[in-house]
Amino acid sequence: MVRLICYNIEYCEGMDGRWYEYLRFWKIFFPPKKLEDQLVNALGSLKPDILALVEVDTGSIRNRKRDGVEFMTKELKLNHFIEMVQYPFKGWLKLFHHLPLLKKQANALVSRYKFYDVKHHLLSKGTKRMVIQASVKCPKKVTLLLAHLALGKKARSKQLKELVNIVNSINSPVILMGDFNTFKGVNEIKELLERTHLNDMVELEKSSLHYTEPAKNPKRRLDYILTSPELLVDDYSILNFHFSDHLPVMVNFNFKK
Repeated sequence: MVRLICYNIEYCEGMDGRWYEYLRFWKIFFPPKKLEDQLVNALGSLKPDILALVEVDTGSIRNRKRDGVEFMTKELKLNHFIEMVQYPFKGWLKLFHHLPLLKKQANALVSRYKFYDVKHHLLSKGTKRMVIQASVKCPKKVTLLLAHLALGKKARSKQLKELVNIVNSINSPVILMGDFNTFKGVNEIKELLERTHLNDMVELEKSSLHYTEPAKNPKRRLDYILTSPELLVDDYSILNFHFSDHLPVMVNFNFKK
């Protein structure tokens, strides 16, 4: 059984989604000093095999120049990681790669299994458009896709269509996950599910509340882990963590015989 957790950690700024928390704008530059350590302790108690992180700081001044991905990899006693700055390498958005804070804003995969066939996809629309792809053997091959989709519905709709093509181009079982920003509801991913045959196993979540944002009083489902039919998901849980404005999603999966 493989345990996977997907979590938008909001750069460990410690705002749980209540509107007045965002008035404490100084947390963007001076987040709670012990929050990342507390987060690692909470994640460690669950013993994940694979961790997908959205909005992680890889060494800016707000994180005391400590790469959060390297830190979590070491502290969780995992072996391998991939981190990728969120923003494109071309067009005007490439300027973000040279700006303080922004140049250290990334998404990442962390795993006890070695990554191979690593690549990234640059979706055509949106500021948030980077998709990380990597395969692991656990013990059979599965390909991981980590996405953080656009805030705008029009750009997001285009991105979801592009994700269909990416998923369908992969010959192994796929896990597509991340913060999809589906502010208009889960119907936004209906076409993606139909055209890729990926499964949304959220009904396994034991509570009737399937929302993931805001963390303090969830009203929207923005975060997903979608799996190929070849994978058997035994558990799908939305975790009651309040380290971010999102709640993490956890699945335990295996390969069908």
